Amino acid sequence: MAQRDGRHPTVLMLAPVHRNWGNRVVREAETLAEAGYAVTALMRCEQGKAEKNGVTYIPAPRAGSRIGRFVKLPLVLWQALLIRADIYHLHNPDMIPLAFCLRLLGKRVIYDTHEDYSRRLMARQWLPKYLRRPLSWIISFAERSLSRLVQAAFVTQDNQLSTFSSRTHLLRNAPSIPEKMRQDVLVTAGQVQRDEQVFRLVYAGGLSPGRGLFVMVDALDRLNSEGVAVRLWLMGPELEPCLVRAEERRGWAYVDYLGMQQHESVFAHMVRSDAGLAVLSDVGDHATARPSKLFEYMAWGLPFIATNFPVWRAFVEGKGGLWVEPDSVEVLVKAIRRLHSEEGLRCTLSEEGKSFAKTFDWAEESRILLSVYRELR
Repeated sequence: MAQRDGRHPTVLMLAPVHRNWGNRVVREAETLAEAGYAVTALMRCEQGKAEKNGVTYIPAPRAGSRIGRFVKLPLVLWQALLIRADIYHLHNPDMIPLAFCLRLLGKRVIYDTHEDYSRRLMARQWLPKYLRRPLSWIISFAERSLSRLVQAAFVTQDNQLSTFSSRTHLLRNAPSIPEKMRQDVLVTAGQVQRDEQVFRLVYAGGLSPGRGLFVMVDALDRLNSEGVAVRLWLMGPELEPCLVRAEERRGWAYVDYLGMQQHESVFAHMVRSDAGLAVLSDVGDHATARPSKLFEYMAWGLPFIATNFPVWRAFVEGKGGLWVEPDSVEVLVKAIRRLHSEEGLRCTLSEEGKSFAKTFDWAEESRILLSVYRELR
C-alpha cells in the first residue's frame, strides 16, 4: 500500500458536484491532510488544479446538467483509477454507481452521504411528483446496500444509523473556523459596506421555495412598508428555478443578491449582519437535518430566526435565536421586528450562540473521521 512517510495511505475524495471550498468535503480532506494523509480531491475547481492546505484539488469533468453528471461518470471513474489511491472516499448518491464499480475492482471505499436523500428527494420540485417516491426508494435501497459493501460509511443524521449497516458512523456537519480563517474573516468584514441605519439580515445556502426564499422576500416587503428599514444579504445557488419568481415580488427591492461567495466572504457578511435566517419549510428531511448555517451563525455570535423544528431546537437547547412556524410571513415579520427593537435580546442570543459553538465544532467531529481512517490502515 502506497503511504506517505511509511505511515498513511493515499486518499482520493470523489465529489465532482461540489466546489473545492467551504463544504464538508473540503473540511474532511484538509483534516486528513493535516493528519499526514496524502489527499487528492476530484471536485469542481473554477481555477483549475490547485494545492491548498495540503490537499491537491483536481478539476472533475464538467457536466452541464443533472443528466450530464451521469453521462460523465465513466470519465470520473477513469480519472479515479488513474490516480491509484489506497482509499476512495465518495460523496453523495451521484457517486453510488462508482462506489459499486470500485468495490467490484477490489478497491477500498468509504461512502459519505451529507443528507437523508430518501427524504430530501421528496422536496425536489424539479422532479415530477410521480417520480419522487420511486426514486427516493431506489436511492434509499442503494445507499443501504452500499453501506454493507464498503469499508465504512458516514451519515449526518441519527435516524439514518438504524437503516445503514453497522459499518456506518455518525459524522455531523459541525462548523470549522480555524483561527487563521477567523482573523482573515474579520479583516474582510471590515471591508463590507452597510448602512448602519438599516437592520441587516443574512441568508447563505441553497435557494428554493422550500428553503424559505419567498417567505423571506415577502417579509421584507411587509416590514419596509410598515416603516422598518430592513435589507437581506442573500447568497447561494438556485436548487431549482426560483430567482426569477423571487425578483418579481415587491420585497426583492430590499434584497442584495450576491450569488455564490467564498466561505470567508459568507462569514464576513455574517459578522456584519444583525440576524441570520433559516426559515425552511417542513418538507423532505428539513425537520430532522441539522443545518450547518445555524451553527455558523452561532459561531459568529449572530442571533438567528429559525423554523421551530423540535430536532433543531432540542439540539441547541432552544438557545441562540427565535423560533417560528414554517411558511408564515406574518410570524417571521413579528420575529424580525422583535429582534430589530430589542437590542438587549440580540446581545443575549449572541452570547448563547457563542457558548454553544464552543461545545460543537469540527475539531470534535473530526476525531470520528480520523478514528475510522486509522481502522482502515
